[in-house]
Amino acid sequence: MTTPAVPLALLQVDFSDRPLGGYLELLRDLAVLVVLFAVLYAVGRRVVLPIAERALATQHIPETVASALVKMLHVVVVLTALRLALDTTDYGYLLSLPPTVVAALTVAVGFASRDIAANLVGGVFIVTDPKFNIGDWIRWQDKEGVIEDISFRVTRVRTFDNELLTVPNSQLATNVVVNAVAKSPRRISHTFHVGDDADLGEVASILVEEAKASENVLDRPTPTVRVVELDNGRAGVQARYWIDQPSREAFVTIRSNYFQRVNRRLNEADIDR
Repeated sequence: MTTPAVPLALLQVDFSDRPLGGYLELLRDLAVLVVLFAVLYAVGRRVVLPIAERALATQHIPETVASALVKMLHVVVVLTALRLALDTTDYGYLLSLPPTVVAALTVAVGFASRDIAANLVGGVFIVTDPKFNIGDWIRWQDKEGVIEDISFRVTRVRTFDNELLTVPNSQLATNVVVNAVAKSPRRISHTFHVGDDADLGEVASILVEEAKASENVLDRPTPTVRVVELDNGRAGVQARYWIDQPSREAFVTIRSNYFQRVNRRLNEADIDR
């Protein structure tokens, strides 16, 4: 049985113009999409975000909350610019995924980004905590520093050696964090060791007098002294005094000046240490 002959004209399909024209059209649409997104994003970042920042500043909103709101608005600007660019270039249908696909993507993303989700939740708890703010001096585990920024995923802390720590929010949300400046007044304590044959009453008097002599130490609560240690021929005498409006700089400066004055008085009294 012979195969019927196929007209030669049906085999002569022009594959050159049509595919190339389709690619050029696609590239043109993508170029328009990218340019339009860039323009819309630039407008949002240069106009909308500064206006929002100024508006938040006039409302005296805490810096931590204001920073979080600006970051959220930044995400809204990105998504809005993307949506408008897609709709303008007739690619908005790409955002209309079937429910089954959305569910599958949600499950897949959930498994792949559990740590990211934990950091996001931790960031929400941190931002909404009124006792955890940008500029606070915090200590956790064996680290300490001043909070510089709180983002959706991490908190950035500047150490006192001027190092920048990037700490996952989940770590701060699930560990004990000491906020050294959240409360005022703040008590400062230090233990001085002297020979156990020293006149502890005289030592206590020196410690109290030098605390009261500092203009940065509060009169109330009054400075106090306690003997907290007697061991191997040494006595530990602890001085306790209070300061107002605590900060890392004030804490270090006041304590350093106090140590110098106490050291001079103990030397003058010839008290063995």
